[in-house]
Amino acid sequence: MKQQEVELALMEFIREEFLWGDDDRELTESTPLLEWGILDSLRTTVLINHVREALGVHVSPTRINARDFRDVTSIAAVVVDSVVPGAVATNEKEPA
Repeated sequence: MKQQEVELALMEFIREEFLWGDDDRELTESTPLLEWGILDSLRTTVLINHVREALGVHVSPTRINARDFRDVTSIAAVVVDSVVPGAVATNEKEPA
């Protein structure tokens, strides 16, 4: 799983779920999500659930903090670091 792929997936989800489309494309990889109020405790939980379900990655509760969730780039880094080698995402089919 590559950092850039995760960033794009996170940005798409955040735009659709929290910014109702972000037609002006104001969200970037470095947008301060907490400072701007885009992420709060409830939305962070929704985002973590999405990462687990869509990407098949479990983020440890010890990694859920303001430093690691300050922007899309830092969240993507946490997701990439949390990937278990050889794990298959829950939305992917195993080879027959």
